[in-house]
Amino acid sequence: MTPETILMVDLVDEEEELLIQRLTRSFEINVVSVKQFKPGNGNPLIHGEEICLVILHSGHDHTATIAKIHSIKKALTIPVPLLLIAPEPQLPFINKFTRAGADDYIITPLDQDSFALRFYVLLECGQAILQTRQEDKDGNYDRQDRGKEAGRDAWQIIMKYIREGVSFFTPKSQLAIWDRHPISNRWIPVKKIATGGDAVIWLVQDQKTEKKAVAKIPHSPEMNVNALRSAAVLKRLIYHPNIVHLIEVVKENNRFILIQEYVQGVTLGELLTTLPSPRKKEALFLQLLSVIAYAHDHGIMHRDIKPDNIMVRSDGRLKLLDFGSAKKTAWKEPGNKPQGTLNFMPPEQFEGKACLASDVWALGIILYLFTVNRLPFYQDNSFFPMDVEINIKVTPPGKIMPEVPAQLEQVIMTCLEKDTGSRYRDATALRNDLLGRLPGFGNGQQIPYQPSVLMQ
Repeated sequence: MTPETILMVDLVDEEEELLIQRLTRSFEINVVSVKQFKPGNGNPLIHGEEICLVILHSGHDHTATIAKIHSIKKALTIPVPLLLIAPEPQLPFINKFTRAGADDYIITPLDQDSFALRFYVLLECGQAILQTRQEDKDGNYDRQDRGKEAGRDAWQIIMKYIREGVSFFTPKSQLAIWDRHPISNRWIPVKKIATGGDAVIWLVQDQKTEKKAVAKIPHSPEMNVNALRSAAVLKRLIYHPNIVHLIEVVKENNRFILIQEYVQGVTLGELLTTLPSPRKKEALFLQLLSVIAYAHDHGIMHRDIKPDNIMVRSDGRLKLLDFGSAKKTAWKEPGNKPQGTLNFMPPEQFEGKACLASDVWALGIILYLFTVNRLPFYQDNSFFPMDVEINIKVTPPGKIMPEVPAQLEQVIMTCLEKDTGSRYRDATALRNDLLGRLPGFGNGQQIPYQPSVLMQ
């Protein structure tokens, strides 16, 4: 069997090539470099090689880069993931590159950890496609039917979890054409759960095992990058018990669909309407703090922490959802568009300048809500971002409920400092100070009991 091949096109930095060689050292895989690739000037792509991933370095001429992407995609006989390395001046053209066919991108200078995440996700996709093609050659799929369906660009990618004692990823897949059939010929749509800004969320069920899962389907191919970033984050944080697990990633109809663990329970917002005990609130906050601290320790900020993105199972286990807005601190993005939910966003996030301390603000809002059963302020989303008041004064919780411990109030108010320099720098610093000031936090003795209805 012909070895799988990673094709590097126009890489200009020897360190980039060495990094790729290092990342593939444990695999039986070829890495081939093509220099000075010129679209339409013959085909330097290696016929007969099993190409599973293309890495293209963008030049300073964005139109030439787009032409190269088109040419590479056209030359390849099957859909092959393409990862673009682009210098920072090319950021304004990223959307054009993804529309041309780049599946993901990374800005130079390379952050090796961030590059590895993107690289492994797309490599796994490409290897799954090649495995599918090999199965087809063995007669498991009618080639004539495949030719009829190829234009639909529907192919399945399965990503297995990182397990103890198993390599970083172990791709296994088979091709499936989705045309009003179950997703990847496996997941039967049961009902639509929600429609978000980036994707439609469906409850699905494995047609063989009847296992339930959640399918997150981007509204359009332009939102594929967000799906891939979310997949990369979930892979990075897979070991934490409060993370929703990623089951597989499927690309169908030119969209990357995330199949995730289905969490049966209620949202934190729904739970709060039942007036849970102080002990339960403290236990839930410690779980939330644990998972955000874990993410921050890995340089990942969530950027949309709110009750609707937090599920609570019947056994009390908290699960943090929706990493569609999450990003690594080293990731660079075009523009400075704010991401998040209005009443949980700090001032700097309105300006598109989120940092780890921005998540701390959202944690402070939730702790404030737990403590006095209401938000510190409320703004209507209707006119966001045109009608946002960022100079909001937070009423200290002790003025609403005098029985709030002074140390707990101090922690909350530090979370809600408008100046990020005065706020906890990350969730780990918040956790350390909270447990240092209130070592008994978690036993239900710090958050006051307050049997009133939940207020906005």
